[in-house]
Amino acid sequence: MRILLVDGDEPFLQQVRRAFWKRHRTWEVVLALTGQEALAVLGRDPVDIVIIEAQLPDMEGAELIHRVRELQPGAVRIVLARQAMAEWAEQVEGDLHRLFLKPLEPDFLIGVVESLDIEDDETNVRAVRAFVGGMGRIPSLPSLYSELVSLLQREETGMSEVANLIRRDLGVASQVLKLANSAYSASSRPVTEIGQAVSMLGVDSLRSLVLFRGLISSFKDPRPQGLDLEKLWFHSFEVATGVRKIVVLEGESRLADLAFSVGLLHDVGLVVLATDPAGRYKGLLEQAQASRIPLAVLEHDTYGVDHAQIGAHLLNLWGLPPLFCRPVREHHAPPLTCPDFPLSAALHLADARHGGGKTAGIFADGRWGLHPHVLGDPERFTRWKACLAADGVQSGS
Repeated sequence: MRILLVDGDEPFLQQVRRAFWKRHRTWEVVLALTGQEALAVLGRDPVDIVIIEAQLPDMEGAELIHRVRELQPGAVRIVLARQAMAEWAEQVEGDLHRLFLKPLEPDFLIGVVESLDIEDDETNVRAVRAFVGGMGRIPSLPSLYSELVSLLQREETGMSEVANLIRRDLGVASQVLKLANSAYSASSRPVTEIGQAVSMLGVDSLRSLVLFRGLISSFKDPRPQGLDLEKLWFHSFEVATGVRKIVVLEGESRLADLAFSVGLLHDVGLVVLATDPAGRYKGLLEQAQASRIPLAVLEHDTYGVDHAQIGAHLLNLWGLPPLFCRPVREHHAPPLTCPDFPLSAALHLADARHGGGKTAGIFADGRWGLHPHVLGDPERFTRWKACLAADGVQSGS
């Protein structure tokens, strides 16, 4: 792991390097006091992560971030700012992956870097990083999501404050009510008030719902490159309810909130591919619709990566933990063995057989199938299928 740290504050640089060395002696931390020093490093050596102070003595941080994306698109780009700078952040939106406010402790940065390691195959993760980093302006975190996360981090925050934030976005508010009144809730009484709905939902589910709706609402076109965003939302919502049903059936209620959230965001990589500046994704969507070739196969043939890998990487860049990102990455091909509950396999089955039936079209994973041996228990496979079929929603595959 090679990390480039760029900051005009030399004592801070040395403090961070010492902290990194104590925790991870195999990591190489390269220091640069100026933008020009950073560019010299980037032109000479490959780096995995670049951490940049927003205000450098010789160069605008926004300019350096843009140059990093051009020179080494596979590098994860993190910015440290001394204050919230809305105008500056707008300049670099799409060029950076994470933004943190100073002052902060070196241990915090170490935790951020550690959380980025979700892929065992280093060659593969480099390819995914390079692809996402070179896409141009990748989707940024929705502002409502950032506000929600910030609000939830405050110890004194009450659910009434969260409800007031949700009420500001009618689209999100309506989906919160729908979620609270869905099979997700055991209540027999309709939920009609946002405050009540927010109180019923788990924090992870609420954050994921806000994130997904924020992403698809950022597009002016409801069908960018032919990607039907509302159909994608319907499919994702159905998959989320399906995978949640499976974990509850298996007595894993502690995973219910995580399962729903993972299901809701499992296809977020499609949204990234819809921003392809070359416009190639439209043709892939049309080909997948007209053929029996799974969309992920066509993506791999064209881009060298697929939407499952891209989505997991993007979510990881945004700070979601490996426990969340791995099922997203593995939902097309769950591992044959799993030391814990096989959430990736449950997600795959829900995607194949519960994702909106025939109306899901190319989004459903039914064309991949799932053999019982993947679960290591044919009876469990039969039990899961029966659980999903109880709603009368199947793919017909």
